[in-house]
Amino acid sequence: MMDCEAADILQGIQENMVVLSDDPAIKLPVSFDRGLAYGQRIRLYDNPQAVEQILGPLKQHGVSDGELCMIANFPLESVDEVFAFVPSFKNRKSKLRVPLENVLAELTKLRKAA
Repeated sequence: MMDCEAADILQGIQENMVVLSDDPAIKLPVSFDRGLAYGQRIRLYDNPQAVEQILGPLKQHGVSDGELCMIANFPLESVDEVFAFVPSFKNRKSKLRVPLENVLAELTKLRKAA
């Protein structure tokens, strides 16, 4: 799961707490607030669906969901950085170089301003 997806899910739970708080059986642990704050702090993108759409073409090249999340969860700026960060790409460098360049360019445009 991408960090931006997790942050959206936690935010949705918090927004529904008004309704959920009426039920005494539902109690969120103290760690929930810390997890939500962490998710909001580290998220790189506001629109998980747009990130999925950008990353989608990499699946045609055999990139797994876990590898896609690794790319999405870190502000990688170059293809060489991706190859260093995702060791499983080592044997597929020639096949993935151009698609990764395209994906990184689009993700950079989409990334939240710090």
